[in-house]
Amino acid sequence: MTISRNKLAILINPPIYDTQYWARWSMPHGLLKIATWLRDEGYDLKLYDCLNPYGEGSGIPERVADFESYDAVRKQKKSVVVLASTEEREEQLSYKLKPNEKWKYIFGLPPHELEDELMNYKNSIARRKYKSVEFWITSIMTYWWESTRDVIELALRVFPEAKIRLGGIYPTLAPWHAEKKLGIDPLLMKGDKLDLNDEAQMDRHLVLFNEVPAASNLDLATDLYDDKERPPYTILTTSRGCPHICSYCASNVLNDGTKVRTRTFEDVIAEIKDKFRKNTRVFCFYEDNLLMKMQEFKRILKAVLADKSLQGIKIYAPEGIEIGVALSDRKRYLLKMRSDKSILATLSIETELEAQDTSKASDIYEAFKENKGLTKRTFIKFEEDLTHGAVVVKEQTDDHIVLVVGDDDKVVLRKVMKENGRADFIYENEEQSSLGLYLVGVPEIVYLMRLAGFEKIYLPLETIKKETNARWNRSWNSNLSRFESLLAALEEVGFDTRKQNINAFVMFGLPGEDLEEIYDTTLYASERVGSVIPMLFTPVPSTDVYEQYRPYIEEHHFDLHHLNGKLFPFFPMLQDQMKMKHPEYEIEIADYVRVESFMQRVNSKINGQSVNIYADTKVASTFRQTYSKYESFIKEWD
Repeated sequence: MTISRNKLAILINPPIYDTQYWARWSMPHGLLKIATWLRDEGYDLKLYDCLNPYGEGSGIPERVADFESYDAVRKQKKSVVVLASTEEREEQLSYKLKPNEKWKYIFGLPPHELEDELMNYKNSIARRKYKSVEFWITSIMTYWWESTRDVIELALRVFPEAKIRLGGIYPTLAPWHAEKKLGIDPLLMKGDKLDLNDEAQMDRHLVLFNEVPAASNLDLATDLYDDKERPPYTILTTSRGCPHICSYCASNVLNDGTKVRTRTFEDVIAEIKDKFRKNTRVFCFYEDNLLMKMQEFKRILKAVLADKSLQGIKIYAPEGIEIGVALSDRKRYLLKMRSDKSILATLSIETELEAQDTSKASDIYEAFKENKGLTKRTFIKFEEDLTHGAVVVKEQTDDHIVLVVGDDDKVVLRKVMKENGRADFIYENEEQSSLGLYLVGVPEIVYLMRLAGFEKIYLPLETIKKETNARWNRSWNSNLSRFESLLAALEEVGFDTRKQNINAFVMFGLPGEDLEEIYDTTLYASERVGSVIPMLFTPVPSTDVYEQYRPYIEEHHFDLHHLNGKLFPFFPMLQDQMKMKHPEYEIEIADYVRVESFMQRVNSKINGQSVNIYADTKVASTFRQTYSKYESFIKEWD
């Protein structure tokens, strides 16, 4: 059956207006799924990704082989913004900023150039008689809404009869804002109510919130990029949703509830193989709660490991992994050498139910619920020999296993039962090891991630202050003891903290925080993982935090673009709070700008490694002398 393509969808990922922008992972994956769906429904497609760092207009002079070289897109100065205010004005490009000011830039393809490209495209298709022309525009951060408005305006200037379909995070979190601010008279509707065959809908401009289910599990239409501009990575989503409701997070709104939904294992693996065959080597898992469906994710990683055709794959999860969830996974035990930390073999504790003399499955289920009538067998399982024959199993029972390493180093491992009823095992004769062997247990997910191709790990440290975590309803996932436990496991499987293999998100700019808290968390993160990713606080519409501070927002006449964390919208409140706590000090906006700069500078590398501020070096010693009089509550954690 031949599809008659008499409808045109022009898909746009707009440029953005901001003071800073990090371009990596900027692929508009939701829009590209929509593109696949529209093509299946008979549309012709044209894509304008204004934020593509790999495009000819990106400002990068030539294509660099290293994927991580693409952090930026072209930018041009737009205006000067006064921090913690609503003031914004145009200035000469040579204008020298004051301490409380920043340049606001246009990042990506500027609107006037996009308009020119649209006009050229309109001329090129003049002979095509499309029944309809639709602009499908994605809009991400709520504080980037202004460029969305400008793109809509220019799109309708070039194609006056076209209809707008706006989707993404911004219209989902603030549909009330999008309805009034974008210069159109749209119909607001949930994505699951969208019907491409409903003429009453299609004759209106549409603002769509939440997901469009028909597109949710489709592949990304990356073929819409020209070959020379196609990103060398792809974004994968294996699940949607998060069961937790943190006070500052809008995941439950974006996903229409707290239910976690997953794609099938077969769909995910098929997508990975298809993209890999088409020369994509970098895969980014981009989702709210990567490890919530632990067994399914582990199954994906094991399939990647088992498939020899996927050798050379690189995997990232830049949204971070859930610390508490990762630590809850079963242990994989590593037999290692102290001299070089190499892993010789891995083992695990396995539990299986003995065969039962029951005639009905329901009987087994009822007995299992009552924890009686079922016999469990728990035993040590030898998983892998990573030495190609140097580790041999000499003896094994349910309670112990004896290995011989290198012909004469005998390793006796014995099962022990803990108070919680779970099994563990110990290395009985470790002190007798001539090779300096030791045994360590790590969450199996950590071990599999390292083997499967994860090159970097992102951890949500956010703050080391217990009171702040409690205030955010984050105690379930973030505290120092859990962070340290997971960090130790990551180091055991081979992630190097000084080469920025591990990154810690640190949040600041929140009402009620203390500058001391920010420095403490940053210094701790820099010393422990070597890489700090600052997250400036932005109150997200639809969250409890936004509602909590709505009176303050309205009092200061802040629109959504004023609530960009890089503009420190809550500084007046922070200033008053600090004055009450420390009457002898008067903090200025420049102090917070210095904090932001400090958090970025601690990531500097020397000879390929990040600086350890507690190391025995001249750089570290000078740093410590500078801060020798700084007193901290970090001693509470010693």
